[in-house]
Amino acid sequence: MKKASVLLLLVALVAAMPVAAEKPLHFTASETVSYDDNIYLTDKNTKDSFISTTRLGAEYKANVPSTGLMLSAEAGVGYNAYTEKHNKNNYWDALGGFALENDQFKLGDRVLYTSDPANSSLTERHKRLNNTGYISYVTSREKMFGVGLFASDSYDRYFESEMQYLNRNRVNLGAQLHYNMTAKTSFFVEYMYSDIDYRDYVRVNGINSNVKNSHGHRLGLGVNGQLAAKVTGTAKVTYDMRQYEHSLAGAHDYNDLVGYYVALQWEPTSRNVLRLSGERKMEETFFGIPGEYNRYFADTVVSLYGAQKLTDKFTASLTLAWENMDYSKRVDNTKRDDNLYVVRPELDYQFKDWLSAGVWYQFRTRHSNWRTADYDSNKAGVFVKAVF
Repeated sequence: MKKASVLLLLVALVAAMPVAAEKPLHFTASETVSYDDNIYLTDKNTKDSFISTTRLGAEYKANVPSTGLMLSAEAGVGYNAYTEKHNKNNYWDALGGFALENDQFKLGDRVLYTSDPANSSLTERHKRLNNTGYISYVTSREKMFGVGLFASDSYDRYFESEMQYLNRNRVNLGAQLHYNMTAKTSFFVEYMYSDIDYRDYVRVNGINSNVKNSHGHRLGLGVNGQLAAKVTGTAKVTYDMRQYEHSLAGAHDYNDLVGYYVALQWEPTSRNVLRLSGERKMEETFFGIPGEYNRYFADTVVSLYGAQKLTDKFTASLTLAWENMDYSKRVDNTKRDDNLYVVRPELDYQFKDWLSAGVWYQFRTRHSNWRTADYDSNKAGVFVKAVF
């Protein structure tokens, strides 16, 4: 709900007033020049382009006096200039957000405006706005048992008519019961209720987008905190149940999915780090042809990131990622199944505390059993970044 996000923003502004004059406040500026050999992510008739990306931003972080809370805020704007059909491909992006938190309480909001690909099921850029607000509280880990409560509100708005059938609002409400093994490690069970509302009633080939309105329930079992020596993070398994409010020919009115969420970090020394992240969940879509629409796909993601300081100045990193998009069976008993792979090495050099530069390469490929959904993409770039 937009009102909820506005309320969260007002709370943050009030909380920020006592610390507004304090430091640190940092400004950032960066420039990236890259080459992309397949800017539209197509299998045939590919188009390439050089891209210049300029970004300016500000970051603020300080303790709120007499509260035990840390306030952080960020804002940024970027411009992406293409040599290929610049009047079509050039776009602005912007972000802003805040977080007010400590070990037990978290409140925040984040706004993103962009024309970058909205998700991996879309192939071209579409202007969109996302606003996500959240709040959570968990009791102290000093006691054996604890309780946590959380809520979030996410709003997605597309500005081009052909994509407005994805305009939606999602509200999540949930609770957790914790068993605190130590002051740093806890097991938990959780329940979450969610409501997805396609409020604009956009028609797609004669079908109203509100046929995707749904409510759902999620059960989760997991562990978080200090999981092993020098390993921190969260890992949980989930079970999602979703009931749609309106029937749609050729689609199930009820769906369920066994999923997971993983966010782990291993830092064996101060010079290297390894991060493993992954998630399996239901993702919104309106893929198909008239009479044979999908309302969601099962999205499975695994990503591994590693970084190693080669010298005091040089840092090498590598990202490996895999994503599977499994669309439910359609009325003609066919099913779309996509696999996306990403490899991205990067080398950074820290000239000064405030100045860095680097070079990177990214290979991205999608293999699908659906018509012409396959593609390969090679991107490479250099960047420089300053922090003031």
